[in-house]
Amino acid sequence: MAFLHNKSLRRLVLILLTIWSAGSFWFFSQSLFINVTITFVAVCSLYLIWTELSPLFLLIFLSFTTSFALYGFLFFLNLPLWIIMIFGLLVYAYLFTFFEQKVDVLNPEQLIYLALFALIIAETFIFISYYLISPINRSLIIALVAYLLAGFCLSIIEKKSIKQFNIYLLIFSVVFLLIIITAPFGII
Repeated sequence: MAFLHNKSLRRLVLILLTIWSAGSFWFFSQSLFINVTITFVAVCSLYLIWTELSPLFLLIFLSFTTSFALYGFLFFLNLPLWIIMIFGLLVYAYLFTFFEQKVDVLNPEQLIYLALFALIIAETFIFISYYLISPINRSLIIALVAYLLAGFCLSIIEKKSIKQFNIYLLIFSVVFLLIIITAPFGII
């Protein structure tokens, strides 16, 4: 667990995860515009990783790019689902640990919440994989669920306000509806 608390190792793990997940867009996506955009955002996120700023953005972005890479390995390289789920659980648990450390979520049940959040993301990953929508839309939904769980962390666990969580829930609902309405069904 030293790589969770050591600043240099944490940076290294996040940088490698960013490079791997953003690089997967060049391998699995056929849209040059999306590839260039993700690469640009990944370069900007490398700066955020190095300065350890904006952990919410890093959580959402890395959830999006990692889930796209995992869907690519699932559908294009035909890796078994159980291997992808084990790797996904480890990555999402690490991302939520990083997020909780950076926003100072101090709770005696932090490990239980961490396991619960990683399982929710993994179950969402499996559930969405059965629908015939594009991997980018699937990854957007995973990033949106990570956003909602981060909002739960920032509002409910820290005992700030239920109204703040309602704002996260409202944004989640609106963006989720937009993703579902604009998703091309039947295209993988």
